[in-house]
Amino acid sequence: MEKFRTIFIWDVQWCYEELKLLIKKLKLKKNDKVYFVWDLINKWPKSYKVIKYLYKNKNRFFSVKWNHELNFLNWLKWNKYSDDKQFKKIQKKVDEKKTDFLIKYLEKLPLYIEEDNFILIHWWLIPNKKLEEHNEEEITNIRDYNWKPWYKYYKWNKIIIYWHWAEEWLNIKERTKWLDSWCVYWKALTAYILETWEIIQQNSLDCYVNIYETKNKLFKKVKNILNKKIWK
Repeated sequence: MEKFRTIFIWDVQWCYEELKLLIKKLKLKKNDKVYFVWDLINKWPKSYKVIKYLYKNKNRFFSVKWNHELNFLNWLKWNKYSDDKQFKKIQKKVDEKKTDFLIKYLEKLPLYIEEDNFILIHWWLIPNKKLEEHNEEEITNIRDYNWKPWYKYYKWNKIIIYWHWAEEWLNIKERTKWLDSWCVYWKALTAYILETWEIIQQNSLDCYVNIYETKNKLFKKVKNILNKKIWK
């Protein structure tokens, strides 16, 4: 039986060109599987292309629902006519191209993916609670427990691949792995190969979010560590 690789890609957001270049670098083989960690969409202009690209390759590309996808789906359901310019542009593109199947694709994404050797999840697991017992709010919006990061309590044998702690920036432990190299902030898009622990990156082609002149506290914290070397 031909060997396969389990590949995780963090922090895509709308970085469509970087994603395609990274996939090219990975030289995917027939049985490789690619899992996406963190939001597939965010701001315009490339969110639509990212969704379409994943759908086109859905037999080997896998993802769970992240908070931005949930926000978009909730907007479609409840706030469709509110003034969200970015979501409106995605919706307009879907309408123009008659690609409603892309919305259904997002709706059907699971909250988590569990395989024999890993769990892919948006944010966290509550200690002493079974995976299947977690609800959408817990999985996508809570990240600490008793004032400590959830991974401090994690004792399962399976590796957890997770996201949603931007200021953590890099957190690779034996059984929990989080690798965000901030492509949208003019850094890089990162892929991690589970079987070999190999890290492959594609440098950002542009600065999509300028956090270098900001008063936002989170962005300031992120900015302070952007100059660190965050890959091998």
